[in-house]
Amino acid sequence: MKKIDLHIHTVSTPSDRRFNFSIDRLKWYVAEGNLDAIAITNHNMFDLEQFRTIQQQIKIKVFPGIEIDIEDTHVLVIAEDELNDFKARCDKITELIPDEYTSITFEEFQAVFTDLSKYLLIPHYKKSPEVKEETLIKLSDFVTAGEVTSPRKFTYCIKENAALVPVCFSDLRIEENLKVVPPRQTYIDIGDITLKALKVALSDKHKVHLSKEEGHQFFEALNNGLKMSTGLNVVLGERSTGKSHTLNLISEQNNTEDIRVKYVKQFSLLQRDEDDEREFSKNLSTSQSRITENYLKEFKVSVDLMRDVDLCQSNRDLNDFVDSLLNHAKESHKLDTFAKARLFTESNFTVDDLRSLHTLVIAAMTLADNSGYKAIINRHISIDSLKNLVIDLIKEYNKNRELELKKSFVNDLVDNIKSELKLHTAAAPISEINLYKFALDQKKVDKFDTLCKVIQHDKEFLRKDIQGFSKVARRSGFVNARNVGAVLGKQIAFSNAFSQYGSSGFTYLEELRKIEALAETDYHKLFVEISYDILNSSGYKVSGGERSEYRLLQEISDASQFDLLLIDEPESSFDNRFLYRKVNNLIKKMSSFMPVILVTHNSTVGASIKPDYLIYTNRRIVEGTVKYELYTGHPTDKVLVGLDGTEINNHTVLLDCLEAGSEPYLARRREYEVLEDR
Repeated sequence: MKKIDLHIHTVSTPSDRRFNFSIDRLKWYVAEGNLDAIAITNHNMFDLEQFRTIQQQIKIKVFPGIEIDIEDTHVLVIAEDELNDFKARCDKITELIPDEYTSITFEEFQAVFTDLSKYLLIPHYKKSPEVKEETLIKLSDFVTAGEVTSPRKFTYCIKENAALVPVCFSDLRIEENLKVVPPRQTYIDIGDITLKALKVALSDKHKVHLSKEEGHQFFEALNNGLKMSTGLNVVLGERSTGKSHTLNLISEQNNTEDIRVKYVKQFSLLQRDEDDEREFSKNLSTSQSRITENYLKEFKVSVDLMRDVDLCQSNRDLNDFVDSLLNHAKESHKLDTFAKARLFTESNFTVDDLRSLHTLVIAAMTLADNSGYKAIINRHISIDSLKNLVIDLIKEYNKNRELELKKSFVNDLVDNIKSELKLHTAAAPISEINLYKFALDQKKVDKFDTLCKVIQHDKEFLRKDIQGFSKVARRSGFVNARNVGAVLGKQIAFSNAFSQYGSSGFTYLEELRKIEALAETDYHKLFVEISYDILNSSGYKVSGGERSEYRLLQEISDASQFDLLLIDEPESSFDNRFLYRKVNNLIKKMSSFMPVILVTHNSTVGASIKPDYLIYTNRRIVEGTVKYELYTGHPTDKVLVGLDGTEINNHTVLLDCLEAGSEPYLARRREYEVLEDR
């Protein structure tokens, strides 16, 4: 089994952040990480001179490589021999991609490297920027493995038959201040380390692992060799033996730009003081801001459309039009030759912006170009029909666009002529007005007022159940100006605007426009009050203790968006019945698709939860220095094995850590038996 890292940066390129390469730190990383092979893969370039220096000073296999921006993703290209040829091809890539904003097509990439079968290609797979399905299809003849960011995603790919063979690499910048070895390398079951051997191994999921001995079910959580299960791990130990210290190290070494760690710390969820309820409600509303924005999305569009409606100006324009029309009629007998010209009173054409037709063209092109759902689309509409539809819509758009351009040209021409005529006559011209827009604006106001009345009606629009709790979201109308101001948390006077709140939505919007300190993007938030509540199983608002219970369940549930979940002694805050009935079930569920590491002293959590793996921490003072020891093993193992190979009795560990020792455990057991007999 060989440990490899084929994604290492040694040059700061335009596509990278600034850093200074250190050969000493690279030597340190190789030694500290116990690596057998690495690849130098800088962004869109290959420094041959630096590579030869690295080859000479690093005593393991070093592969030449490059990380290329292809179709908005990154692809590692690993070579082996013919360095001068590889350098020449990489130089062409450097010319094609001069900055961080440029990305070449697959066809351009293939034109540079020609025979792609000579190289090992590894795209970003479950890693940002993730390879697109259409790009992966183009690469399919040359790609068997994809780079992922975490043990969670690695395990998913191993289990998913259609997924690529996963590999996990550090993506490190080797710089002078590099102090930590991230546990992101891959073990490959090969003998000699050659490019051909790598390509064969990376086509077989049985030959890639996250730990040296245990294969797919384990990963290296720390660079000191500590392995953990990709499922549920329980960390045991007496007080001050390094349990929290170990969790902190795991968080520090694994929490990167690519890997997200959820860390629920001890006592962090407890009710703290009399302000807890207010703080809880505030945090709840803040955490639900995305839901609020999504719920009000369509209403925001309506508010934005009303920004261009100015009824006061429209009424003034209408009055000016009527007055000028009457004056023109009264003075018709006095009109001179210039005023009698037909263009003097001509109205302009209404010019359509063709927005709806343009949207149709884009939609049809999207359907025709879509590769991810091509089979479904073509089952209902043939590709030829789609292409013909796109062509016809484009023709129609061009025809209408030409007509609208002609209208604009004529309007400009008429305006110029009317301006000249006005200079040569004393007759008052008829004011311009778009009567269609005037009527449309009136209709918009009526519809908007109706919409505002509807949205202010009290209604529950969201209910989500979480282990016996219900998260409920309601909308309702504001009852006073103070509540309006509380939405934005700003010191702004809303009393004048609020006086129009219940009468007309449009009039209220006009008053909001007069508040200079108010951003237009916030208008939609001030029409309806959104509130969130957490209810217990009886339908009542949660109490202080129940708030803490909900926080824990929510924190664990939210961890589904992360790659690694750490929980430090949940029993410090909750009773055993809650832990057993709700927390254990949720943690087990989470551990089915991501690594979970749980510190506990409690038998309800530690034993009843049935973990996949145990970690025992011990603290010793050696010559005045604190030394933390780690022992690991399965719950059914008779002994737990330390990182240095020493052993400790598992039965003793479990009784001491979870039951305070065998004597208290046996005493409690006898007492329970006596009560049961009665």
